[in-house]
Amino acid sequence: MPASDANDQKYITFKRETFLEVCDKLRRGERFPQGFVEAWALDDAVVIRRQDLFAPAALDIYARTISLVAMREQDKDVKEELQAIADYFFRQATIAQDESYKLPTL
Repeated sequence: MPASDANDQKYITFKRETFLEVCDKLRRGERFPQGFVEAWALDDAVVIRRQDLFAPAALDIYARTISLVAMREQDKDVKEELQAIADYFFRQATIAQDESYKLPTL
């Protein structure tokens, strides 16, 4: 199966730091070569919008899976980092419960 398809064109994602760096360069009037957006974009990111009717369940199970792994982790620092990530996605799942109202689209 290919890593991406035509449906991957709906959203484009960047790390915040990269996006702000690009914005700063644009403010300074720097020009970018054709294709720079694709070169800086994260090609392995997936967008799940909280308004998606299925987002609460998807985010919740993702958070629970990370939390389960965190509980089994022996390294204290890794355990704390994983639990912080799980907590973030639990919060997103909770927020999504109030915001989810429409079916997903491609």
